[in-house]
This record gives sequence, C-alpha cells and structure tokens, in this order.
Amino acid sequence: MPHPGGPLTGVKVLDVAGMIAAPSACAMLADLGADVIKLEPPQGDLLRGLVVIPDGPDPWWELDNRGKRGIVVDLTTKQGRQVAHKIAASCDVVVTNLTMERQSKFELTDVDLRENHPELIHVTLTGYGNNGPDQDRLAFDYTAFFSRGGVLNTMGEPGNTPPNPRPGQGDHTTSLAILSSILLALRERDLTGEGQAVSVALMHAAIWTMSSDLSVGLATGEAPGPIMRIETPSPLVGRFRCADDRWLMLTMPAEGYWEPFCVALDQPEWITDPRFADTETRTEHGPELMMLCDDIFASADSRTWAERLDAAGMVWGLIQTLDEVIVDPQSDALGAFKEIPDSEYRLRTVAPPFDLRGSEVSIKGPAPRHGEHSFEVLAEVGFSEQEISDLFEKKIVS
Repeated sequence: MPHPGGPLTGVKVLDVAGMIAAPSACAMLADLGADVIKLEPPQGDLLRGLVVIPDGPDPWWELDNRGKRGIVVDLTTKQGRQVAHKIAASCDVVVTNLTMERQSKFELTDVDLRENHPELIHVTLTGYGNNGPDQDRLAFDYTAFFSRGGVLNTMGEPGNTPPNPRPGQGDHTTSLAILSSILLALRERDLTGEGQAVSVALMHAAIWTMSSDLSVGLATGEAPGPIMRIETPSPLVGRFRCADDRWLMLTMPAEGYWEPFCVALDQPEWITDPRFADTETRTEHGPELMMLCDDIFASADSRTWAERLDAAGMVWGLIQTLDEVIVDPQSDALGAFKEIPDSEYRLRTVAPPFDLRGSEVSIKGPAPRHGEHSFEVLAEVGFSEQEISDLFEKKIVS
C-alpha cells in the first residue's frame, strides 16, 4: 500500500522563489506529499495575477503553487529576515531563485541558513549558474533557456525570424531538474546525515535538452544547425501538409520503414527507383523526393493518411493544437489533467509527468491566497500569540 499522503510526507520545504521554474518544482514536491510553505513579499509574487480569467481562477498561479501554504514576510526588515530564518530552521529544503546579491542582502545564502542547520538542503535556481561572467545576470527562460541555450536558433528554418518561445516551457523543463536534484540531495542526506547546497541553471537545462545536437558539435567541432524543411534528408523524418491543411510528423529513422512507406503512399515503383535505392541516394535526391511526397500528401485529408499510415505500421503523429491536446483521449488515459480539490473555482490543471504506481501522487489543494497561512506557520515554528500580533502590527508579516 502507498504511504498515506505521498512519498515525501514529513519533508518540509520553504519556497522563497518567484515566477515559474522553482515554484513549479515546489508544487510537484507538494504533489508528492511535502509540506511546502510559500514565502511571498508584501507586494506578492510576480506570477500572482499575471494571467487572470475574468470572474474566474488564476490558472498560472494555481498550476505552480497548488498544495502550498502561504505566508507574507517583509525580508527588507531585520525582523523579517529573523522570521524567515526561524521558518527555514524547521525545514528540510529551502528553494530560492533570488540572485546571490539578494540572497546576501536578505541573509538567505546557503552559508547563512546552513551554519546552524547543516542538515538543510539549500537550492538556488539561476539563469546562468553561480560562476562565470554572467553569474549575476538576470534571466527568464526566454533569455537563458531558449536564447542563450541555443534552442531557438535550431527551430524553424534558416533565414527566417526565430520562433517565439511559449511561456513557461523552459521553466517547466528546468523544474524537473530542480525536482530531481532535491530528491538526490534528500537521498544523499539519508546516507550521510548532511544537507548541501544545490544549484540549477536555466541555461544548463537548455544545454541538456539540446545535448544530442551538442554531442555532435563536441565530437566534430560543428554542431548541426537549422535546415529547410524541403532539405530534410529523408521523408521518413519529415513534416507534410494534408488536403485538410493539417500537418503530419513522420519519424522513422530506420531503413526498414522505406518499403512499407512506399506502399502506403501507393508508390511501389520507388522501391526499385535508383534515385531512392538506399539512404545515401535518397539523401542526394532529398528535395526532389520531398516535393513528390508533398504532392501526394496534399491529395488526401489527414484522416485518410492516418488510416493508411497506421495500416502500414508507420511511426507518425498529427501536429495538434493545444485545444486538441486537452480533449485528446490519450491525455485522459495519461492522467495529464487533474482537478484541484477544494478550489474556489472548478479548475483542472496539469499533473506532473510521471506515474508512480506504488506511491500516492496527487494535487493536495489550491494555491494559497496572499498570506493565507501566515498565522499558523508562525505558530508552528514557535512564535507566541503576542509575538505574532506584534509582527502583524509592524507589517513585518501580513
């Protein structure tokens, strides 16, 4: 039987981070059973209210802060920093994306927090890492992940305007690296009894996602760049528009797919055509072959091609809109979307991308309102009612 509450029940986390990447990692920690306290400044997290549905929920805020408890602390004050230290002293993990300058200013560096609490795991998310000429450069995933990490330059076709990144895509990819690093640090602490300082960078996460191309560059001195769709070496790995304006993506790098592909397109003569006899000759005649395939795919709608490609055992996918992803029955089978319990609004959100069959992984509740749990968090870490009242009166906590 799974452990009630989740595999991280008993782990306490202080989330002193803003926007998306680090908070979404903490949201997944909450899904796994950790008690996550979201510490916000008096003005609130930048993400709060950034995308609001009129008379409805705040979907971005709920996605990346579900299941947490919230407290508001003014870290610009000495007393506020003392409050943060006392909460951190009760935690197993502290996660922040404050720059090192601001961590020092607010006395939240790993040295500050681990001096008297060596079991603490201190996690910092940066744009570019904790060393090097750009260690203090501010970043979002648009700049550090997509741009500096080389992702955008390889997308689209050469000479065209670089495509626009989608919001949070690099952040949510990086959040998986943050989550993994925290789980590894917890395991290391099981073995040694010691916590540690952990650092994750948006740029490094992007480099990892591009590592197949980069490994070629490291080996040859020249990494692959973007190419025109029509110059794809083989239609077996290509994109084609159908008669109904829907696009299909084919991905069959193995040679054994060529003959059934020719049959599926009703072009059996290609099998013996000397221009297309093997991978090398097909590459030489790549643009010509792609244009022939363009004409053929344009002769029927995507549903017809789906049936023919499936019958031939091809590996392909319909390029879907996000609206289609939401209603895709396979999304439902994956459990990709879950309802947030106890929410003011009936709201589904995106579940973490893993399925632990022997563990309870679930969305525990809605994201906290601004300072919703300030009183109870302070009481739990040992502040008296009078001390809490004084902190509220002085607006140290709100």
